[in-house]
Amino acid sequence: MLKDCIDIFERKYSSAGDALITDNYTLDPGTYILVDLDGQIIDQKDVIKNNFDRIGFDDFIECDYLSKLLDMNKPIDGKKVIHSNNYLSFWIKKDNLLPNNNGNTKLSLDIINNYYSILENPRLKYTKKSLELYDDLETSIGAPNLEILEFCKTWITEHIFSFINDPKIKFDKTYLKIFFLADLSLYHQESQRYFLPNIYNTTDYNMLINDQIFGLPNNNMGMNAKKPYLENKTRIKSKVPYLLSTDDVYIQKKFFDYLYNYANQGKTNVYFSTDSNDPDPIYPYESSQAHTKNLNGYFLRIQKGKELEIRDYDLITGYSPDLDHFVIQQVIPIPKDAHSDLTYGNNLNLESVQHVINTTFFRKFLTTNYFTDAGDIRLNDFRVKEELLRCRNGFFTWVYKGDARTIKNLFPQSSLELIKNSIGNGHFIKAVEQFNVRDGFITYFKGGTSMADQLIPIRKRLREKLNSTDDHSIENDLEYFYAVGQITNYYLSRSKSSKKPVYSTVNPVVNCKSNEKLKDLLTRLFLKYNYDIQANRRFGNLQSMIFAYVPDGPMDSTTLIAGYLSPNLLYESNKETKTQEETTNVE
Repeated sequence: MLKDCIDIFERKYSSAGDALITDNYTLDPGTYILVDLDGQIIDQKDVIKNNFDRIGFDDFIECDYLSKLLDMNKPIDGKKVIHSNNYLSFWIKKDNLLPNNNGNTKLSLDIINNYYSILENPRLKYTKKSLELYDDLETSIGAPNLEILEFCKTWITEHIFSFINDPKIKFDKTYLKIFFLADLSLYHQESQRYFLPNIYNTTDYNMLINDQIFGLPNNNMGMNAKKPYLENKTRIKSKVPYLLSTDDVYIQKKFFDYLYNYANQGKTNVYFSTDSNDPDPIYPYESSQAHTKNLNGYFLRIQKGKELEIRDYDLITGYSPDLDHFVIQQVIPIPKDAHSDLTYGNNLNLESVQHVINTTFFRKFLTTNYFTDAGDIRLNDFRVKEELLRCRNGFFTWVYKGDARTIKNLFPQSSLELIKNSIGNGHFIKAVEQFNVRDGFITYFKGGTSMADQLIPIRKRLREKLNSTDDHSIENDLEYFYAVGQITNYYLSRSKSSKKPVYSTVNPVVNCKSNEKLKDLLTRLFLKYNYDIQANRRFGNLQSMIFAYVPDGPMDSTTLIAGYLSPNLLYESNKETKTQEETTNVE
């Protein structure tokens, strides 16, 4: 699959070249200095972290890209103090110029001299197989320009330590990068002198096949004692997972450089379209954004680390961001005096549903923690964190890849647990919002009658029975469990304690596993709060019907919770009751 993504990239790269990469390139924070070949500083600029503006940096961007190390394990300077890769550039961290307690600096003349000695004669650095790569390269591009190299070395030796006294430079842990003015073709040539001999993960696995060198690529790959699972155990001659030619490994490097720019900008979701008519088949998005068009192709989730990391990848077929008939409605109405930010409606797509679920159920921790280690998620509510860890992969696969198979089966139960948790913690309005969103989710995936349509006739019948002077009974399990929720809400509302009601009292009711236990819990609640319950027809009718009914099926905590969260019929005024009856009759 990675090869397919690289092929899509290569078609763009073949026409745009390195501009495809440098047009989105971001410079590291630090001070940038440009020196001409007369030794004069002709430009000096600072890049501030998270505030890079490309304007005015044209002379630095491409030179910077061509001068960076493949990674810190492949330096020219074995001490890893100098971070550039050719004699036309010189990169160090500023604090390496600051003297320590003994008056010494981390950067020394010995380190500088050794850096330029290797650049003057790269054969000093390479072992046999790397040397073969370098020799082939030097045959085509020639030896280093020793005159320019010596000029650069002399200038650095004479001036680098004087920058400590430059009042325009703030000395911190950012970079000091010095570039010498030269034709970009020379920068390209000298970058090649570094890249090609170092482009493989290690030359230990290099093989000559039909006069071409093949080896293990460096990007997102390693072969050492800590990663034995990367070995191909079925191969006899070579255990490496795959080998690439020098041409293929070079284009793969460009591909990873291209993606790294997006990761650096926080664009971690990248889609690749296989539609041959797509004029721009690569689509990068920020971490919480999904693709906005229909797509067949590939998805990569990337992350910036010491190198570019591919955290997730998948084949995408029939992806569509639109959700037909996904409706969120007020199954249970929000009290008029309550604050709620939940938006109801039916014009929803994957991204908007993700936002609703993220804010309503997971306290905005879902979209920022799809790949965070569990121990690093700073979420104090254990139950919310537990359900987040249970559901996050399913949501990610649905929102970003269009595959809902996991989450449509997982979230109904998980969301019910989160609603119970909100009720137990006294977050009544939050529980109502969660219930409404959950019903929209279940109705969309499971079909059938929505909870809203089920509750209307239940409330109508129950209202009539509560206000009747005749004897009535509960007709079915749905009506029974809804009534239980209503009376539980009523019991708690009668608390005269100076403290808020202990909402955890509801937990045994909503989690009850048997009707016998449920009746026992209701009895206890009645005995606890009956000091404030005055005998009246409505309450008497409700309680007698509940205790007389024996359900046919299992416990239905969803309907019980709906009854608990809904406006309480026992508190309806006569005017409200009449209005409700008139509205129902019109319908």
